[in-house]
Order: sequence, then structure tokens, then C-alpha cells
Amino acid sequence: FRVHGSAVYRGFLPALFSTLLLVIGVLGGGFDLADEDKIPIAHHPYAFQVLIAIFTFLITFRANFAYGRYWEGATAVHQMLSKWLDVGMNLAAYHMQSEQYEAIRPPTFGANQHLVNTTREREHALRDDNVIDYTKRLDDSLANVTGVSGGMMEYLRMRRKQQRVANSLNTLTGSPSLEFRKPITVKDRKKLRSSIPVPRQTNPRGAGPAEPSKNLQSVPKYDGGVEQEEPSLFLQEAAHLISLLAAVAMSTLRHDLEGTEAPLVEYQPGLPWPPVDPDRLSAEFRMQYHESNRTRLAFLSFLGFDRSDRHRTMYNAARPFRVLGGVSDEEIEMLQAARGPYAKVSLCTMWLQTFICQEYMAGSTGKVAPPILSRLYQFVSDGMLGYNQSRKIAQVPFPFPHAQLTIVYIAVVICIFPFLFYSYVTNLWLASFLNFGTVLCFVGLHEVARELEQPFRNAPNDIPLTTFQAQFNEALVTMYAGFHPDSWWEPPPSSGGDKSSWSRTHDSLPPPRAK
Repeated sequence: FRVHGSAVYRGFLPALFSTLLLVIGVLGGGFDLADEDKIPIAHHPYAFQVLIAIFTFLITFRANFAYGRYWEGATAVHQMLSKWLDVGMNLAAYHMQSEQYEAIRPPTFGANQHLVNTTREREHALRDDNVIDYTKRLDDSLANVTGVSGGMMEYLRMRRKQQRVANSLNTLTGSPSLEFRKPITVKDRKKLRSSIPVPRQTNPRGAGPAEPSKNLQSVPKYDGGVEQEEPSLFLQEAAHLISLLAAVAMSTLRHDLEGTEAPLVEYQPGLPWPPVDPDRLSAEFRMQYHESNRTRLAFLSFLGFDRSDRHRTMYNAARPFRVLGGVSDEEIEMLQAARGPYAKVSLCTMWLQTFICQEYMAGSTGKVAPPILSRLYQFVSDGMLGYNQSRKIAQVPFPFPHAQLTIVYIAVVICIFPFLFYSYVTNLWLASFLNFGTVLCFVGLHEVARELEQPFRNAPNDIPLTTFQAQFNEALVTMYAGFHPDSWWEPPPSSGGDKSSWSRTHDSLPPPRAK
């Protein structure tokens, strides 16, 4: 249980005030619960039922539409990030077909169509652990998740460094190149077979008996076939521009002051996810947006007023969006000069599309056909559509007339309910309990609607954009992974053909380039 962002916590004070009206009225002599004929407030509850029915309709209508706005905002943000992530994944796949990777590109099944009656095999280590061993490995995995881990980026650097050392030793000793394999202690090893990559073919007439079935075994390369520890400059720049676009787009959804510096900092892969609740940040960060008069803030929040522009900007600055590759002073200055949220996001979009055009004309995307490359621009446009759907919710508030009417009825309910329970409940303590619970329920529903109708700014119940940005960055880091680790395979020992006809097998890979 927590009080920060709690509808029960915010509804406690109005419910307590309404209950105090009842207690003071009874103990002060204004109400006499023992004598029903002394001050008859209402002879029939029908008048109260009309009031409660109207208010219930108002509060339910607002809560329903507030939840719809919240869910639509979450859907639009996920659509935006999904489409922009497609841009990164497609750019990385196209870049791997460029001439830069010609020497290390794995063999293809299309270039070896003479393979028939061949089963594609992969090795999988099966563990036969007891409960104690499994619990220990589970604890180690959880420790890596909750701690500061390098993630995909650190994994690739470690693998490629070890692979480069192994290749260097093999070159000096003259021994054949050996792939680095992760040491695993197993009691049983079983091969999993799959015939999906190579379709079954029948021999033509007159070709003689069918060739015996052969196994096509992978030669795993855990470094993705890429020799350098650092990814190519193309992938680094592409990941940076896409990460910057997402960070700027989500930062504009939080209503920062116009003309202020965008809260953008460098992202380090492997850092823990940002907390969803800002109160879980360290005291050093929370002091940056500390409100000196919390009673005044709570009172203004009850009346429907939001944080001031200055306090909201400080609050958002303490939760910056992190960008792969960092953000330069020139980028910050140009983004600050762009007037309005649409201008800032459009500027980042133009940077990304210009980068795609330049690199395509320079050959960084290989021989991929232009109609296929045009999908990149479609993905960028689809992501902008998701952003504008999110911006619609952030920019257009819930209709003021309905919100104002709900606030007025909240005040009426707080003052009227004590008379209702005074008229029909003769026990003071029972009347106080029922009055407190009823007012708390109605005010709580009103607070729930207020929290959900602005899904990008009412922390901690807002959509966790900073957490989404961190997860989006980690997804972009997978652009550096290279080829599939099982893309390299050796020919079967009885392939019936010259081994030189095999395209770019593992044995034909050139030695690593000296740095």
C-alpha cells in the first residue's frame, strides 16, 4: 500500500470533513437522532435517490472516458515505438548486406540448392539439475537482472574479444580456427533436428537411387560473425537518431515549459530500468523537485489545480529521457530553437530520413531493392501517426464543463450526505461509518478519473515513458548483434560434391584484420 498517487489517500480528507459535519451536528444539538420527529429532514429517501443517481451517472461517465483516454494513450505510444523499432531492425538487416560484410557473411541455402536429403541440426545442452542447482541458477539470474549488467552490448563485446583472442592464438600456432563455446556442465546432450530450412526434394526420373540422408551441422559463432568489439558507425548513428526521435517525442508529451532545455541525457546499456514510481528515486533526485508547501499542493490538487509550470518542468527534469550515443550541445540547441512539440519531433524525423537517404546513395544498405527500402519511410510515417494520436490526448484535455459539474456535485455530496444518514440511521457511530465510506467511494472514483484522464503527466499513475525509453534503447542495441549465431554450417562428410562449391563456409573465413 502507498499513499503517493492513491485515490483513497486523496479522498480521505473530504470524507473526514463530511463525517465531522455529521458528528458536530449531532453532538452540538442541531441533530437529534433519538427523536425522529424533532427535525424531520426528509420523510422519504426518494429525493436523495434522485441526487445520487444523477451524480453516479456523472462520475461513472467521467471515469469511463478517463480510462478510455488512458488506454488509448498507452496503445498509441506502443504503436509509435513499435514502428520506429522496425526502422532500426530493418536498417540493421539491410546494412548487413553491404560490401563491408562480404568477407564474413554466412553461407546461404539459395547458393547451395544441390543439397537434398539433408537434415538441419542444432545442438542443445539439456540440464538434469536438481531443485538446489536450479534454485542457485535462478538466484544468479535474478541478481544479474536487478543489478547493473551490461546487457546485450556488454555480451557482444565480451564474445567478440574472446573470439579475437582465440583467432590470434590459432594463427600463431597454426591450428585450425576453433569457435568459442560457452562452457556448460551437462549430464546429457541431445541434438534437436529441424527440417524447416531445407525442403524435401525428390530425385528426377532416371537419376538412380535416392541419396542417403545427411546431417547439416551448425558451427556456432556467438559474436555474430563481427570481429570488431564496437559496432559499425552506420549502426551507431542509426541507433542514436532513432533513440533521439523517440526520446524527444515522449518528452513533448509531458508538457514541459516552452523554450526550456529538453531533459535528454546519455543512455548506458545495461543500467537498471528507471522506476515507474518517481518516489522510488533517490533522495538526491527527489530534492530537485521538492515542493516546500505540500499542504498547499494537496489543497490545490483537491480543487482541481495542477502543478505549476515551473514545478512540473523541474519534476520532469529529474526524470530525463536517455538517448543512445548521448546528445550534443548542438542538438539540444536546435531542438530548443524549434517552437512547439510538432516542430521538435519533425526536426528529428527529418534528421533520420536524411541519414537514410545519404547512406542509401553511399551503398550502406547493400543491394536491397529501392521498393523494399521505401518501407523505412513508411515505418517512420506510421510512428509519427502513433505520436500524433498520443499528442491528441496530451494536448486536448477532458471537457471542462463536465469536469466542473463533477466538482460541484462532489461538494454537494460532501455536505448533503450527513443529512441523509442523520434521517435514517439512529446510531451515531454507524451513521458516521456509513457516511465516511460512501463519501470516500464517490470522491475516490472522482480522483481515479482525474488521474487517468491525463496519462502522460499525472505521476505516479502516468504511463511510464522513461521506462519505455530505456527498454526501447535496449531493443535498439540488438542492432549490433550481427548475424544469427547458427548461420554458419559445415558440409556433410558425404555431400557428393566438391567442398569448394560451398558458399562462404566457416573454413573459408579470412583471418581477423589487425588493428
